[in-house]
Amino acid sequence: MDWKICLGQNIRRYRADRAWSQQTLAGEANLSLRFLAGIERGEENPSLETIVAVAEALDVGPARLLEARR
Repeated sequence: MDWKICLGQNIRRYRADRAWSQQTLAGEANLSLRFLAGIERGEENPSLETIVAVAEALDVGPARLLEARR
């Protein structure tokens, strides 16, 4: 699986688990809504710094966002 697709799906799942909108997560991670939406769609290539910021906002380890679901 493409890692960007995997990342986006995991972010969407953790965000949904918290019942957060994309706007809420974008604010918590200090990202633009447009950029976050692109990450969730697998269209953006986020830096490690961005992945860590999203992970911290979601209170998960960055590696969890890159784990392939089986």
